[in-house]
Amino acid sequence: MNRSLPLVCLLLSAVSLGAQTKREALPENHPRTVVPDRRTSLAEQTESIVPGTPAFEAVVARNNFIDEHILGKIERDSVPHAPLADDATFFRRIHIDLTGRIPDGSEAREFVADSDPAKRNRLIERLVGSVDWRDRWTYWHLDLWRTSQNRVGWAGRNLFHDYVADALLLNQSYDQFVRELLTSEARSNWYVGPASYLVRWAVFADNCTEIMHEDTADEMTVMAFRQFMGVNLQCISCHDGANHLEQVNVWLTQRKREEFWAQAAFFGNTRVMRRVELRNTQDEYLIDDKDPKRDGYSRSAPSTVRVARQGTGKVAPAFILGGQEPKPGKPMRAELARILTAHRQFARAVVNRFWAEFMGAGIVEPLDGFDFARMDPASLPEGWDLQPTHPELLEALAQDFIDSGYDLQHLHTRIVKSSSYQLAASFPADWKPEYTTYFSRRFVRRLTAEQVYDAIVKATDLQDPIQIPLTDKQVEYLVQTRGPGDIRRSATLDPQQRQDLQFFVESFGQANREFNEPTRRGSIIQAALMMNSNLVREKAKPSEESYLSGLIDEGIEGEQLAEALYWRFLTRDPAPQEMQASLELLADRGIRAGGEDLQWILMNKLEFLFNW
Repeated sequence: MNRSLPLVCLLLSAVSLGAQTKREALPENHPRTVVPDRRTSLAEQTESIVPGTPAFEAVVARNNFIDEHILGKIERDSVPHAPLADDATFFRRIHIDLTGRIPDGSEAREFVADSDPAKRNRLIERLVGSVDWRDRWTYWHLDLWRTSQNRVGWAGRNLFHDYVADALLLNQSYDQFVRELLTSEARSNWYVGPASYLVRWAVFADNCTEIMHEDTADEMTVMAFRQFMGVNLQCISCHDGANHLEQVNVWLTQRKREEFWAQAAFFGNTRVMRRVELRNTQDEYLIDDKDPKRDGYSRSAPSTVRVARQGTGKVAPAFILGGQEPKPGKPMRAELARILTAHRQFARAVVNRFWAEFMGAGIVEPLDGFDFARMDPASLPEGWDLQPTHPELLEALAQDFIDSGYDLQHLHTRIVKSSSYQLAASFPADWKPEYTTYFSRRFVRRLTAEQVYDAIVKATDLQDPIQIPLTDKQVEYLVQTRGPGDIRRSATLDPQQRQDLQFFVESFGQANREFNEPTRRGSIIQAALMMNSNLVREKAKPSEESYLSGLIDEGIEGEQLAEALYWRFLTRDPAPQEMQASLELLADRGIRAGGEDLQWILMNKLEFLFNW
């Protein structure tokens, strides 16, 4: 498959992304390694849609320690690698990855024409920490933490969004940021921003009013460890790991359910109370550690979501990675936050998650599936492979993150300034499956649901302002909203607009932040929407105030019009055959109808929907 084939073929080829592949039976002597499905799917997708280049030896400079590890391993193992992406491709990629939006075409042309060898670094430094960067990563964090208005209330969600946005823009150290999330107290999460992180995981009894104390502590523990420590403790919250996880995670097979309870006991004194005495709502909560009734984690507490607990008495808190206990007399949540963020695994998990966001896949996969028994090549269990693709790089990134003071902007800058990040997707040799773990080329990914819509808005310059519920704020892009629910409640969209937009983004994999996570899987529905939906057809028209209408009003036509639209939508010049076809279309249909058709065609090209 290549760029000239229909969009429907491409989107169907992407269906496998994010899906679990069937595991075939392995020979008895085969290493029991869990197949990294995301890496394999991304590699296969990239190979299927990106044109190859003639074989040649790509010479790429090593910009920082990341390149010493990535390119050094490639050289050591005699693996071919892609050259650097050209300037236009890099300009589009870095804008999408850092800000979630496609760039301005005229700015891209200026960048390509600039001969300064430091221009890429200058651009990165301008984007990282910008308001657009803040918008993109605030939305990303709320997706990760599944902060839904149906869990924390509209007011709580809006305040939490603003709290996260402010922390990112001010570049608050990430460890302090996380400590605030884990320790916040509030009479109401509608008035204290970080309180919404934990109360979102409150678990109710069957009567839908009483909050189950131990179940809530369990959920808080599971999510904090998935998101900040890169390990999923869900299974051992119900039973011991032995006889359940032998084919998945060696370290977890050695863990007992009692150890999980000891970890959850850090929340043993935490009270979460729904504020129904104030308002007729299910979404406003108190959280503190001051209720004398909450005197620890009970082995005999009932459960509405897990296998029944067994035993008697209280469980003493102990950190599951090493057994560290809270200091006597210190608040247990504060002690948890201190121990967790000081543990090296916190830095490893954070850098691995952001590495995956920029590089397509993590050094460790899945991101919440760290197997601590398979991290060191010198002490691997018999029959198992090493889990990280680049263990030394993972440690170097973690140490650099720690040394920077847990500076998130520093981490982003470090990764995207590397030549390894800037490699092209096109591969100058026959691709082999064993190259997948080397990061020897760019993995091509479809834009997220929000990015697809925002790219259409940015390219056409036709915004439909979206009002943030309970505020007078209006935004132009979905990544600026506080969450998916804003579409349904926006007073600035008419009912048909709300229906069309909601169906569009849900079809492209938008998360609802309650029961599902974002996905980039393809489908036939996506292809149909891009070709036939009211939303796309309306955006393609040369409406008043649109980018196309502005070009026509300025008297721009012919080759200049085609070039302007190609740079606007795809950040590149049209190829000779594309220019010829564009000119024939404009001549046959007229400048307005032909321009509308050309915009529709460009929106349906692979390069528009995918991040090269």
